Order: sequence, then structure tokens, then C-alpha cells
Amino acid sequence: MSPLLVGDLPNAPRFNRQSLVAPEQCVELNLEQKLGHLYEDAFAALLASSPDVELLERNLQVQRNRHSTAGELDFLVRELNGRLTHLEIAAKFYLAVKSDNGIYFPGPDSRDNYDKKIQRLLSHQLTLTQRHKRDLPPDYREADIIVKQLIYGCLFDHITEVQPSFPEFSNPDCRRGKWLHRRELADHFPSDSQFHLIPKHLWPVPIKLLEEIPLEPWRPESTHDRCQMLRINGYLCPYFIAPDEYPKQAQG
Repeated sequence: MSPLLVGDLPNAPRFNRQSLVAPEQCVELNLEQKLGHLYEDAFAALLASSPDVELLERNLQVQRNRHSTAGELDFLVRELNGRLTHLEIAAKFYLAVKSDNGIYFPGPDSRDNYDKKIQRLLSHQLTLTQRHKRDLPPDYREADIIVKQLIYGCLFDHITEVQPSFPEFSNPDCRRGKWLHRRELADHFPSDSQFHLIPKHLWPVPIKLLEEIPLEPWRPESTHDRCQMLRINGYLCPYFIAPDEYPKQAQG
């Protein structure tokens, strides 16, 4: 079971994954959609096949009125103990970047960052069922709803860093990777290194599980304007190769 990126959050502990059961039959997923939507589809299939969890709602809109939406619940489930649980999930990836003000954690698209995601969860997404109880569908307005979360992903330290960085609330045992700018490749890898591109839909998969999966070769001389995740033969973690201007220029 892959380690989580984020540990328990205030008033929103981690969801117990021991209650989840994989589907007996392979579920067809749309691999061309955004990673967040793909992850939600896969997790919905997992919930639907788990006998100890009843999936009640997915992407439930919290409507202030017919013209205004307060937000959306990823999932509303009933656990084995009968309690209703608002469950938020995500798969996120962040690079530890040093600055004059310390270390911060932008995503491959540098418009996103770890602190922004956590604060959004704490101030908005994880509080919807408390702050907007009267805006829930009638069947749930009087229910005692608890809130939990599952945030998967990986933190990437710069290739020259010896000690890993741990942002607030991160799981100390989370998956780790390394990152470097494209201009630094020749300083850290021999010319005969074999690079393979990890497509975005496989980013959440631990590197060990990708060893037997055929991946597209990646050449250092190829031009790119966004962070790309690589499997590099002989290395035991994933690598992000970032454009030389990263993180100053947000990636599209």
C-alpha cells in the first residue's frame, strides 16, 4: 500500500484504507483526462467494490441557491459503523525549492504549491459540511457528518540536497523523489544513462512497480517547457527534470 503524502489534519484524520477492497474485475479508466479526475474515477471504483463502505454521493454540489455553489464534496460515504463521512482525496506532487525566505514547495506547475493546497483544504474543502450544513441535500442536513481525507503523492528534493524536507502536516514516511534543472543533467548522470518518461497517469505509481512497464525513452537533448517525471535506470526513485527557469515560470 503506497504511503500517503499527508498525515492527519486538524479535524480531518486520514481515512482508514484497510476497509478498501480492490475490484475483482479490471475497471476501464479514461487515461487522457486530468490526473485528479482519473484518480477520483479509480477511487470511486475502489469504494464501490468495498463491502465495508457504502458510496452515497460523488462530486456532491453544495448549493447556496440555484445560482451559487459553495463547493463540492469529493465523496460522501457510510462507513461500517454507520457514520457518514465526507471524504476528500487528491494525488499531488511537490518540489522542494530553496529561496531567500526558506524552502517552499511548488508543484510541477508552479502556480500550485503545497502550502496553498493545505490551506485550501483546511479553510474550505474540509469545512463544507460544517459551514454549509443547511445547503446540503435534505437527506443529509441533520446528519452527523465526520470529515476525513486521503492525499497521495510524492515530495521531490533537489538532487544536491542530503536531508529531505518536510512541510507541515506531511507524512514523514511519504514517497520521495529528486529533481534537477535540465542544465544540471550532465553534472549528475553519465552520458550512457537510460531515461524513460513516466506518463502523467502513472505518476502516483511507486517506481518499483514501473520497472516492468514499457515506457517511452526520453533524450536529454529533447526540448521541453514543463517538468517531466522520469525513470532512470539504476536509480530507485523518480526524478523530475525541470526547465532551467523553473519555478519562476508557471508550467502550462
